[in-house]
Amino acid sequence: MRGLRRLLGGVNAPKARHSYPVTSTGTYYEGLSQDYRWFRQDELVRKCVLTNAYYSTQHGFSTVAEGDGEADGVKDAVDRVNRLVNLDQALFAAQVKRSVFGKAGFEIVKDGGGLPTGLLSLESDRLRPELDEGWRLTGFSYGGREGFYAPDEVLYFTNLGLEADMLGLSDVEPLRGVCTARHELLREDFPEIARSLWAPYVVLRADTSGLPLEEAERTVESLAEVARAGKSIAVNESVEAQVVSLTPDIRGLCELLGRLEDSILTNFGTPRFLLGRPVENRATAYAELEAYVGSTVAGAQRYLRRELERQWYGPMASLLAGEGVRVKHVWSPVRADDVYQMADAVSKLWGSGAGPLGGRLDKAWEMMGWDPEEAGRGA
Repeated sequence: MRGLRRLLGGVNAPKARHSYPVTSTGTYYEGLSQDYRWFRQDELVRKCVLTNAYYSTQHGFSTVAEGDGEADGVKDAVDRVNRLVNLDQALFAAQVKRSVFGKAGFEIVKDGGGLPTGLLSLESDRLRPELDEGWRLTGFSYGGREGFYAPDEVLYFTNLGLEADMLGLSDVEPLRGVCTARHELLREDFPEIARSLWAPYVVLRADTSGLPLEEAERTVESLAEVARAGKSIAVNESVEAQVVSLTPDIRGLCELLGRLEDSILTNFGTPRFLLGRPVENRATAYAELEAYVGSTVAGAQRYLRRELERQWYGPMASLLAGEGVRVKHVWSPVRADDVYQMADAVSKLWGSGAGPLGGRLDKAWEMMGWDPEEAGRGA
């Protein structure tokens, strides 16, 4: 029986080098893709993407090695590599990025013996698979440089890979118009409406006849500036004021906003109560959660498992023990009962204002597995 190979050697430097800012801090995220912009800027889109990624990848996993007598040694070696590269976090990032960009790639940083020592997350917009005439993967271009990576140097995932081009589709793409409308309502229209509710518009008609053109323009501009500030106006010209009280349809706008939010939730398939939004009743919430675990979560896990076994575990097992061992990726089960019971318990503890939560909203977020920093941002 062939002994398990021991592979030694120093760690190789990654090919991709960080030499420029990756993201933009501008208000409208100039230079970034539309889909990534809305992931960054729309709080509901981001929460849906992160929630789906969390329940798809963060309930844990294990590995099972099958084959000859070297299987146990291969499993131990693979598990050490998984811990070393922080595979659970890489899978979370992969699920987020494939949902936003349609694809996600990681440079596999290796030691001198060929075993992975790290996973470097690559910019999806700059990574592109290269295929030959027979649709076989020959490598990856990165940043416009053809043949930058060999096929086995990148751990690569796609989203909705309907075609053989290995590019995938973004989950955010169908929501671009919805996100634009939400942005205009929340960041532009509603602030203007709030100002108009307590400070009605004033139309001023000033008689500037007989004044030089430049002085007349200065007079009108000064009147408009003072009126905009809501101050008292005193002038020695003939001025007629007319107050215009606006009555915007607040209810209609809120209903429109609700419909836009429903479009986002429907697109991602994320249950409302996982996002801190009210549900009609327990039965509806449970049925929604069952469908979510059995479709959105199960579909993502099935795809990730198959790609990991093909791209990640297969090459490592071959390197360690030849072709006699196969390593499987086993996700820990996500049960709708567990999630719903925890949500129900958190809701009751928070609603009573007592018990272990003691009115601490951040603790409620933590119990649900959400980021406690988001507790203070509102639903």
